[in-house]
Amino acid sequence: MPRMTQAGPVGTNGIGNGAEETINFSLPYTVEVTIEGVADLLFHRWDCDAVESKAKAAKNSAAKKTDNLESYVYKNDDGDICLPGEYVRQAIVNAARYRQDPRSPRKSAMDLYKAAIVPLTALASLGVQTWE
Repeated sequence: MPRMTQAGPVGTNGIGNGAEETINFSLPYTVEVTIEGVADLLFHRWDCDAVESKAKAAKNSAAKKTDNLESYVYKNDDGDICLPGEYVRQAIVNAARYRQDPRSPRKSAMDLYKAAIVPLTALASLGVQTWE
């Protein structure tokens, strides 16, 4: 049975990890969120291939007169409509504009959030495959 000291448990080699709690405070948080919309969202993704094919189409052809609506939305491998992770990050960062930076009473927390938030997914699924 390992010996207990004031700093924490000591292993068989006599070395403990008294700093474990302090180190755990500096570990990053991972948060999984659900996106819930309250307003209409306009998608207008830029797809180079769709633009090039439309530019090369014959004058007054059906390809010139119609838009490929599927090329305007972001979709993941499962076919779900998505938002880029950077869009979600920037929404959170811009919302932090109205929060005070705990380090300075005159600054907003926007710069702090910008440095702290990292999207782990390139595309955040909205959970639907077709739009309304």
